[in-house]
Amino acid sequence: MNSTTPSVQSKNKITGDAIIWVMILGDMTNFMVGFAYYGYLRNDAMSLFRQSQETLSIPIGATNSLIMLFSSWLMVLALSSVRRGKFQLASNFVLAALACGIAFTVLKAWEFSQKADAGIHFLTNDFYTLYYTLTGLHFTHVVVGTGLLACYAYILRYRTMTPGKVFYFETAAIYWHMVDLLWIVIFTLMYLLP
Repeated sequence: MNSTTPSVQSKNKITGDAIIWVMILGDMTNFMVGFAYYGYLRNDAMSLFRQSQETLSIPIGATNSLIMLFSSWLMVLALSSVRRGKFQLASNFVLAALACGIAFTVLKAWEFSQKADAGIHFLTNDFYTLYYTLTGLHFTHVVVGTGLLACYAYILRYRTMTPGKVFYFETAAIYWHMVDLLWIVIFTLMYLLP
């Protein structure tokens, strides 16, 4: 077998571990069920959902959307840098994406605390039950993602990147992009849908 065969095979292979794709399929299915249930309940109580939706802060949601989109772009730059062997640069991009993840969680926690101060909680009505469920699950995904980013920022800066570690870094980047995509759907559905 010649030395070019592995690279040809790797170009035809889907990026990331098969487990991440199964997890993403499962996560997306769970969220899609939540989105469909939100639509179902919204159709039955349109005025309640619109009234509740007006209490959400579009500027906070939009800022979090920009933060997530920017962090995904940073992960694209990090992955590109890793593939070119520029691990220090990749570490800087991952640290910046990590900072975005932390900013998102702080802003979202602040939004949750504003709702709590206003007496709005999980059982206030169906809208808020779904709001806290969907945004809370997403929040958990962001926290897990920031942990992954922190690990990879360290690995890229202080450890040797083997092909296996690059493979798992690609898997972490795929996870982070899923988290970004989910937030865009949540923001559109819960904050913007008229």
